[in-house]
Amino acid sequence: MTQVPKIELTNISVKCFGPTLFHSAGKPLSLGLKGATLELLWYLVINAGHEIRRERICEQFWPTSDEARQRSALNSALWRIARKLPRHPGLQLHTTGATVCMTIDASISVDSRDLCALVGEGAGPSGLGAKWAHRLKAALEASEEPFMDGIDADWALAERERVSSIRIRGLITLMGWYGNDRRYEDALQLGRRILCEDPFRESVQIDMMLLYVLNGQRAQAIRQYQSFATMLRKELAIEPMPETRALLHHIRSDLDSRTKGASQPTNETRPTGQTRQGLSVLLASVEQSRREIYQALKGQLG
Repeated sequence: MTQVPKIELTNISVKCFGPTLFHSAGKPLSLGLKGATLELLWYLVINAGHEIRRERICEQFWPTSDEARQRSALNSALWRIARKLPRHPGLQLHTTGATVCMTIDASISVDSRDLCALVGEGAGPSGLGAKWAHRLKAALEASEEPFMDGIDADWALAERERVSSIRIRGLITLMGWYGNDRRYEDALQLGRRILCEDPFRESVQIDMMLLYVLNGQRAQAIRQYQSFATMLRKELAIEPMPETRALLHHIRSDLDSRTKGASQPTNETRPTGQTRQGLSVLLASVEQSRREIYQALKGQLG
């Protein structure tokens, strides 16, 4: 498909979070597309790298039209997209008689693609370093705006849910990294952000309680439980999980009695076999470093 000659842009980025897809030097590029043509451009960008059959696109975007009208509408939309698409060697629209494919190579930053890659790295052996955490933090901050803002088709809603789940997983992973690095305030801040989006995520409620304890805010940990339990009873008529209730019990009783008058935690090595002891001993083991307590508690609670 031939494009009208345009000035080649060297500093292009793609932002799927927010209302404007393409940016140059940090400024949004208005392409002048609208309606089904603009939605099709989003669809091709979200599915970049995948060849999509023309019939599938036609059924997706013009389901009530006959076959001839579908083909005509698709050809017109692709022509408009090809004319308006920013000119960059790493951004290409490929069309054949049977398929359509948008390609975006690694020279162009795509916020959603970068975020998904970083979250995936965090689950592997090469992740979880300080440099990775810094990059993930930046990617999460860049994803604050709504994903595909303004596109409300069924396919977009499904994609929005998928990316939202990945983003939440990234927040949880970074929260755990901060906790292990003893950056408890940073971890708690991320936990609050997660719970604003998904207040019923009980694993994060447990993490918040643990982090408050490790941060010396045992009363706040108890209040965290009480607020969560009240919400569950009001909204769902259920109680927190046994693990959550058990943690509350240990925060209220064992930790208070066992740590009364104890010295501050040190970095001494744990006694052999201590990791097999119960949750109460783990919480009360003042000989352990705060990092070891966090990791052991996370392992006990799964």
